[in-house]
Amino acid sequence: MHHNLALVRSSIEASIYKDTYLADSLATVVSIDPNFVKENWTIIAGKLLGKAHYVRNVGLAPDNIITHVYPLEGNEAAIGFDFRTRPEQFKTVMFAKELQSVYVAGPVELVQGGTAIIARYPIFSDYPTKGNYWGSVSVVMNYEKILDDSGLSTFEGAEISLRKQRLDGSIGDVFYGKASIFDDSDMEFPINLPSGKLLLAANFQLRNIEHIQFTEAVVRSLGGFVALICYFSVALLYRNYKSAHKDSLHDELTRIPNRRFIITLLERLMAPADNKQPFALLYIDLNGFKLVNDNLGHEAGDELLKYVANRLVDTVRASDTVSRFGGDEFMVVLRGVTKQEQVRKIVKHIYQSVESDPLIWYDNKIQPSLSIGYSLYHGQDISIQQLFASADKYMYEQKKRFKDLTK
Repeated sequence: MHHNLALVRSSIEASIYKDTYLADSLATVVSIDPNFVKENWTIIAGKLLGKAHYVRNVGLAPDNIITHVYPLEGNEAAIGFDFRTRPEQFKTVMFAKELQSVYVAGPVELVQGGTAIIARYPIFSDYPTKGNYWGSVSVVMNYEKILDDSGLSTFEGAEISLRKQRLDGSIGDVFYGKASIFDDSDMEFPINLPSGKLLLAANFQLRNIEHIQFTEAVVRSLGGFVALICYFSVALLYRNYKSAHKDSLHDELTRIPNRRFIITLLERLMAPADNKQPFALLYIDLNGFKLVNDNLGHEAGDELLKYVANRLVDTVRASDTVSRFGGDEFMVVLRGVTKQEQVRKIVKHIYQSVESDPLIWYDNKIQPSLSIGYSLYHGQDISIQQLFASADKYMYEQKKRFKDLTK
């Protein structure tokens, strides 16, 4: 029972953290250039929703008044909403401002209807000083789906309740289950959030005690047999561990390094040290990939991803690292590259190599097309997210030019 509840807790925690982490890149881009985000709102916000699992919509609120929402359909009522007119929501926006970091609020009632968990990102126009408050970005998450996917709504053997613990340590109202469960709980877990935490309490249901006792007796009787199996399995497990660890760092489809690998590499290259290694980071996005999937099928899309991955690996140096960052996105780390002229020369070479020949798929010719952004690292005090955001912004500019040309 303890193990199953811990799995529920971990699932809720991981789901909120993952989408909050993804949305942080949007907030970083807004901090760097809010006008660029406004002009390209549909593209940038749509990209976030395409990657996230639980984000319902995202809003931009300069001076705490919502001016942009994506998707707009179904959320029209939010446009023009002034947070100051809704004290409970305004309080969460101010919490984020005071923290100078993301604040996860909720569940809260939405202006456009329904309830949700909301990640509030304060935006400062003078980053990193953070003295001039510009407004906020709000990322609305479907908390009911988060709870359903965690297995909470179908959990057997216990009654479960949830409530919020605020940053000041005060306890909020129970928003899931019965409030009485917290008065005499059999077990409690904290669910850590980027700010504050949720508290999970459980009461075991008496009708399951006999079943639990029977299960414990069976487990004890089988203990010796299980121990024997474990003894003979250790060597096999250890051998498989190395193989599984390697696979966890590589993309299953393209067999090149994956997102986890590239982030680990960047953390190592940017770690505090006297001998930091300079590098350039390329952020590559496939143009028109969705059309390939829609018109020719996902098998054709998979072949295109493998085709582009192989071309990228063949084009760069052996000391460089090509990774699939997710979906139709790739990242390349160019070690020792310190000048924009070097990067532009490499980018030009990549364009020529990847886009020169089409992929032949049965009777179809699929012409690869790329949008490439980049950022340079030479030991400056910058986070991985800021490095991503800089490359991401330049890549979106390239993608916008591509869309303008293909209209």
